[in-house]
Amino acid sequence: MPFPVADLAAFLTGSWRIFRRIDDRLCGTTGRLSGAATFVSAPVGLLYEERGRLALGAYRGEADRSYTFVLTGPWTAEVRFADGRLFHLLDLSNGFAAVSHDCVPDRYDGLYRVDTPDRWTQAWCINGPRKQARLVTVYSRASRQMNV
Repeated sequence: MPFPVADLAAFLTGSWRIFRRIDDRLCGTTGRLSGAATFVSAPVGLLYEERGRLALGAYRGEADRSYTFVLTGPWTAEVRFADGRLFHLLDLSNGFAAVSHDCVPDRYDGLYRVDTPDRWTQAWCINGPRKQARLVTVYSRASRQMNV
C-alpha cells in the first residue's frame, strides 16, 4: 500500500541513493545506473540533481540530470526540465501518481510510488518510433551522517 505524502517538500528534501534499471528495447540493450540524488530548496520549490555511474550496453561512464520541482501545493508540483519546460504534473497526496509526457513522436508514461518515508520508486515506459524503453528507479534515503 502506498505511503501518503502530506508535505512534498519535506518528504523529498535531502539526499537519496538511487539505483536504476534500464531496458532499451529499440536497441536491444539493458543497463543500470547507481548513484545519488539530492533535493534542495530553490526559489520556486526544489532543485533535483542526480549523478551516477551508468552502464548501458558497451557504454560505461558518468551520467547526470536535473529538474526543478515547482511546488504548487502541499503535496503537488510541476516537474520541469533544466531549461524550464514542463515535464509533468505530480500529486503524491495518496503516495501514488500516474504521470505522462508527450515528447512527439514518443510518449513517456510514468508511475511514482511511495513505499515508506525513506523509500520510493519511479518507473517510466517510453513508446514511440525513436524510443522503446522501460526505466525503473528505486530511491532510498541516504543515512544521515552523525559527527562523532
